[in-house]
Amino acid sequence: MSFSRRSSKWANAALVVTVSSKDFAALDLHGPLAGVEFQRMFERRAAAMGGGNFVVPVQTVTDFLDNKLSGTSVPSSSYRLGVKATNLHELFPSHITNSLQQSLLKFDKELPGFISSSALLHGVETRTSSPVQISRSADTYECTSLRGLYPIGEGAGYAGGIVSAAVDGMYSGFALAKSLGLFHGSIESILGKAQSAGVAKY
Repeated sequence: MSFSRRSSKWANAALVVTVSSKDFAALDLHGPLAGVEFQRMFERRAAAMGGGNFVVPVQTVTDFLDNKLSGTSVPSSSYRLGVKATNLHELFPSHITNSLQQSLLKFDKELPGFISSSALLHGVETRTSSPVQISRSADTYECTSLRGLYPIGEGAGYAGGIVSAAVDGMYSGFALAKSLGLFHGSIESILGKAQSAGVAKY
């Protein structure tokens, strides 16, 4: 992690969980902006858990896996405005917490030592991709309500990161080339079958 020279003592990363309209409905959030309200709900909850003044609620990875409150003395953090030890199980719905726990365990199998009492989870990052998805044709990738517009990537609600946004752009580019008669093959024969995108990821 770095503010300039990539030479700090921290290595920062995000854990991402897919959420959908089912998650919104479970919290009685409906309509085209339900995803925005979903974001706001957890941002407010995290702000309250941190105690205000932009202090962030945190928990060590080992305590998060054991569902116990971290002590008042937690590892140092790259977050400059301050952290407060909390139980992040109180922040997320249980299925999101479970997904995060399973992800940590899987990471540790691939990268032994990933789970550590020195690792600190910060809550909550809600801006991985757009909470609103612009409708598009599954075949042409063209917007269903505005001809000539090709909504792609994170901002349009079709990706959750740099790589998935790049892949979505490739599919869209091939689809546009095909519609203009510049490409006559199968997109899948080159890139494989596209995965259906969720509404948003956090």
